Amino acid sequence: MKTLFVTFASTLALALSVPAVAQDITTTAGNLENTAIAPARLAAARTTVDHLFPLGTYERMMKGTMDQIMDSIMGQMFERPVAETLQGYGIEDEELDDMGDTSFNELMKEKDPHFEERMKISTRVMMDEMVKLMTAMEPEIRTALTKIYARKFTVGQLAEMNAFFATDTGSIFARDYMMVFVDPEMMQSMMSMVPEMMQAMPDIMKKVEDATKHLPPVTTGEDEELDVHADPDSAEAA
Repeated sequence: MKTLFVTFASTLALALSVPAVAQDITTTAGNLENTAIAPARLAAARTTVDHLFPLGTYERMMKGTMDQIMDSIMGQMFERPVAETLQGYGIEDEELDDMGDTSFNELMKEKDPHFEERMKISTRVMMDEMVKLMTAMEPEIRTALTKIYARKFTVGQLAEMNAFFATDTGSIFARDYMMVFVDPEMMQSMMSMVPEMMQAMPDIMKKVEDATKHLPPVTTGEDEELDVHADPDSAEAA
């Protein structure tokens, strides 16, 4: 119970920090907008972006390939034992010990015999909608990338890149540059890291707990205090 609360509190803290981070980013973006970029650099950078991130890139990345990858990822996730997964996140509960090797799939199928089909359909619909959403955002993303490249590289450097992208080898590289990140081999490599990450999670959460021990108890807003470092049995009793 105690570890579960710490996990939840850490996640909540991260969520609450987003507005502050967003404010910093907005401020920085505002400062950048006021910094003029030479037209020649923008023009050269725009050509670079045309090579590396042409319109339709997100559809190429997410259509078909991502469907298969997501099906694979979801399949691997739901085939993992529930107890092993939750304990990997530092969640301890007596009920988990009784679950043995029961997977999420087996657990969900008891309540919904069509769970696998439902998940596949849901994933497909969500991916299709994400393609539409990301495609609509592409012009703004391309504009941002153009400014980034224009600020980071000189006209001469951009010209050298564009000259390479104009060659047969360069055009092949540019065309598939973004696709590398959704390649099945890349996704499989990332998925192979999941067990190691899960195994490391309890130690990470323990370090988070130790690092925050000096902080006062959390106030619930109802004239009560919740001590995240109190004995878990007493916390449950409360």
